Amino acid sequence: MSVSISGSNPAYSLQSIQAAELALLTATEQLTSGQRISSAAVDPSGLAIYNNLETQSQGADTANLNISQASDAVNVAQGATSTIQTSLSQINNLAIEANNGFNSPSDNAALQAQASALAQGINQIASETNFNGTPLLNGANSGNTPATAAAATITADDQTGAGGGVVTSVASSAATTNGTFNVQVDAAGNADVTYTDSATQTTTAVGSFAANTSTTFNGTTINFGNFAASDAGTSATVQTTAATAGSTAGAVTVQSGAGAGQTTTVTFTNASTSGLGIENIDLSNPASATNTEGQISAAITNLGAGQAQLGAETNSLADQFQNNNIYSNNLAASASDIGDTNVASSVEQSNLASVQQQISYAVLARANADAGHLNSFLSQYA
Repeated sequence: MSVSISGSNPAYSLQSIQAAELALLTATEQLTSGQRISSAAVDPSGLAIYNNLETQSQGADTANLNISQASDAVNVAQGATSTIQTSLSQINNLAIEANNGFNSPSDNAALQAQASALAQGINQIASETNFNGTPLLNGANSGNTPATAAAATITADDQTGAGGGVVTSVASSAATTNGTFNVQVDAAGNADVTYTDSATQTTTAVGSFAANTSTTFNGTTINFGNFAASDAGTSATVQTTAATAGSTAGAVTVQSGAGAGQTTTVTFTNASTSGLGIENIDLSNPASATNTEGQISAAITNLGAGQAQLGAETNSLADQFQNNNIYSNNLAASASDIGDTNVASSVEQSNLASVQQQISYAVLARANADAGHLNSFLSQYA
């Protein structure tokens, strides 16, 4: 058995070697991994900050995946509404064709068949358009629809010989229903008024009224202008819309930010015939065809509002996506400043630790050589 003595106090040399090896190991780990904080012992508080910044940065990137899906869903809905818009235009053209007194009943029946097929196609698109199983256009995710007031609009009005129109003004009330008034001056100089109800497609004779008077029917008041027998044949059309109470439907919510509660709600218009108010279109006669034109006009307006909403949501989602990119990049840069290796500094530390290690080994070797005679003596008597 031999005993080796490394100096008068070899612990100092061994501690120096151990410290140099530890420093060299740390510098090597930092250079090979690219991470300055290779373990919690290197920088405990820095590691906590680094992990928090990295988590937020990755959360923003993940939120952008949600935004991308929401944007794709909106694009699907926009494509479908464009097709529905085309169908509405075609139905309107058919209604104009049907509004012709020279048509035979079979002519109008053929036009009705085409219009019904187009309406069925609209319902099919609305019911089948979905994104990964989530319905988009059937009203299930149309969100909160505000209540609307009743309205009455003069859509056509001929000028009379005395000046002004056949109808001077109209007023709606809570009792106003969906339909169309047709006002026509007869040979006696009176205004013959009929009303076509959009729900039942029945036409009712309201009555015959003298110039400069008024009448109220189904909640709508019509004020007549100054006309006479010489104005026979002139006419006016009034489109009426009932008030709606509004509705509450679902919506699609996606997390669009890195933090809890940072969400975006996406809604889609109800593009079915019931949602657009054209579930009962009738082209069997000119009066009903005129009413259908009014219904289609309102439907196109409603669909256009829904398309505008989808466009606004597309822009909003794009802005959030860009904001998340900027946020994520800034956080990643901050985390990099804390957690990534400073190559120049680590190389310097590695070189310094290597020199310190070599010096410590040299000192220990010299101490062992100086104590060699004592080691030899002890070896003889061990």
